[in-house]
Parts: sequence; C-alpha cells; structure tokens
Amino acid sequence: MDSMGKSNALPWALLRERIQRGEPVRVLSLDGGGYLGLATAAFIRGIESHFGVAFHSRFDLFCGTSTGAIIALALAHGKVGEDLLLLYEQLGLKVFKRSARGYYAPKYKGNGLRAALTTEFGSATLGDLLAKGKTALVTAFNVTTGTPRLFKTDHSPKLTRDGKLKLVDIAMASAAAPVYFPLVQLTNPTERLTETFCDGGVVANHPALLGFAEVLSELGAKPEQVRVLSISTPRADLGEGAASKRALNRGLWGWRKTLASIFTDSNSMAAHEVLKRIVASYPAPRPCYERVEMANKYNLAMDCVTSDATATLKHIGMTAAASNDTRGRVNKILS
Repeated sequence: MDSMGKSNALPWALLRERIQRGEPVRVLSLDGGGYLGLATAAFIRGIESHFGVAFHSRFDLFCGTSTGAIIALALAHGKVGEDLLLLYEQLGLKVFKRSARGYYAPKYKGNGLRAALTTEFGSATLGDLLAKGKTALVTAFNVTTGTPRLFKTDHSPKLTRDGKLKLVDIAMASAAAPVYFPLVQLTNPTERLTETFCDGGVVANHPALLGFAEVLSELGAKPEQVRVLSISTPRADLGEGAASKRALNRGLWGWRKTLASIFTDSNSMAAHEVLKRIVASYPAPRPCYERVEMANKYNLAMDCVTSDATATLKHIGMTAAASNDTRGRVNKILS
C-alpha cells in the first residue's frame, strides 16, 4: 500500500482482491452465429443506454464463441455497444463476399474479417486486457491435436501461455466456421508452437458454463459471488413438427440447411439446462445466472448481410433490450 492507502497492485490483481473480499464477480457469455451477432451488438447497445453503464466496466470475465468471441474481446478491450454496431454494419459485405474458388473451398476467404479486426484491435494482446483488469475466455477447436482449445488471459498462476497472443488471431481462430471460412494457423509466441484451428462453435457455442467454472476454479470466487449473463444470437425454430413431409432418408443435400444449426443450437440448449441445474443446486445465497434468448423467426442465415437483414437484426436486438422482463433480469447481474 502507498502513503495514501491505495494499492499498488496491477489491475488484474485488484480483481482478485475484490473477489477475496467477497464482492460480486460478473461473467458475460456471448454465443456464436456469424452476422447474427449484429443483434447481440444492438442488444448490448440498448441495455447500456437504458442503464447508463458500459459493459466493459461492469463485467470481469468476458467469454465468447465465434462472433461472440469478437464481441467479447472488443468489450474487454474497452469498446461499447455503439462501437459494436458500427463494426458489424461495416463487416457485412466486406466479410461475407463470396469467394470464386468453387465447391471444394470455403465460401469466404477471411481476408475481409482479418482486415476489419486488425483495424479494431491493432496489435493488442490478451496480456493487454489483463493489464486493464479484464479477463477473457475464448473457445476454438484445435485441428492439429483434435481437441478443444480455450484461449485465456493469464489470470491465475496456472495460466502462463496465452498472454502474448494477439486478439486478432484469437478472434480469427474462434470464428473460422467450417465451410464458411478457411482454417486459421496460429503461432504461440510463448510456446513457439504453430497449430491450426477452426470455429469455437463445435466446442461450446454457449460458453457460459465454461465461464462459470473458470471463475470458481481459476479466480477463486465462491459460488454465491458469481453473476452470469448469457446472450444468444437470434435462433431459428428447427423443429419440423409431427406432420413433416420431409424425407427420412436424407443425405448431405437434405441436411444442408439445418445440420450446422442443429449441432450448435443443441449444444447451447444442453449447456443452458446444465448451468441452470447447477445454479439451482446451491443453497441460498445462490449464484445468479440469466440467459437472454432472441428468436430468429425469419430464419436469417448467419451470412445474410442484405440491408433488410441488417435492419431486422438491429430491430431484434433493440426490441429484446427494451423488454421490461429482460431489463429486470439483466439488472440482477449488473446491480
């Protein structure tokens, strides 16, 4: 302590001190979903405006998958909802510009996304986030090893390998959706190891459960201190109904429109139910977990970037943020 009674500890150490004093630790978890993340950005902007707070100053751990990883890292970096809206509106046609390389290549090259993220993050690293007192967890799948990969700030003595990784590279790895974007090779400066990654949605499209475990196991929080806000991108109803006329014998062509969504949405639903039950199993005072789910009743694809889609996604997010019920549940986390 200095002569004025203030701690000289680094910002991330101050976070651990707050946790040790029993103060709340807040986790923000953001689902994947490509351009559907525009609705997430609009929702955050609406909530920030209503409560007069900035998410980057209110949350401690930022978890994200794919497009959610981009938003989570941007918020941890100090951006606000208005910045996210501008980013996604600019991304649109720059990122989802169809490649002419044919059926056996990804739909999009990924150059536009990397350029946009470089403009947004520059050379910032996970270590830079930690220096601001923010922690992060981003999902990806390691194609080299065939195992899930969680990129994390070095927020505990056990974590020492990811601090020098650039936010741009991590976001690209987490957003490398199979079929849509190329795989991403990433060299870790600490380990001097090069590995190949694809989209985090194949690991955990709803990373709130991972975030909850992280604050308990690595940040040392007690369960009753933890407050988790999970936000989905707009989700379509994938049920076909009992009277469906679709063929039972389906090949790749028959599944082409729904299989990817079934994989990601089903693991999101399972993670939600598991985390709900874990939270409910604790005696009072319990952890607090709230999930905001937005509907995609127009069945917009994750790469639909038309002006109509843009307007619709912004409207979905802003409408969700204006709901009194949703505001009340979000306030449980923010207060």
